[in-house]
Amino acid sequence: MKKKYGIIIITILLIVIDQISKLLIINSLNLLESKIIIPNFLKFTYINNTGISFGLFGGKQIIIIIITLLIIAVMIYELIKNNNKLVIISSILILGGAFGNLIDRIFRGYVVDFVSFTLFNNEMAIFNLADTFITFGVIIYVISIILEGKNERNSSKWRK
Repeated sequence: MKKKYGIIIITILLIVIDQISKLLIINSLNLLESKIIIPNFLKFTYINNTGISFGLFGGKQIIIIIITLLIIAVMIYELIKNNNKLVIISSILILGGAFGNLIDRIFRGYVVDFVSFTLFNNEMAIFNLADTFITFGVIIYVISIILEGKNERNSSKWRK
């Protein structure tokens, strides 16, 4: 029971952090305006993204909302069936990010993106904290699958 409440509280906290960061950007920058944080590396540029990564599916909010709801359902299922700590952490991160961007899509019709990195003189895609939560959640989830596969291979060696 404590685990369930902890998961809910942390997920809500991630959503709140994401939404506050977006409100701060909306209230401090004009659309397409930039604020340099670290020269030639990090700036905040406020954009409205009607798509997903790299603007894919731009303007297709209903499709994106349906996909997001399916992802949320899968992550909730993972939380219910799984006791693996890495899967739980990854699911919380993915849920927090998915809900954060879903709130934007439903109430704004677009997602507020603002984090802009320049790496090796190339400007990367602009994103937000929810995207970061999702990305790290997916990375941790993949790591958990790899580790689970290694554990299964190692335990099967001992059974032979």
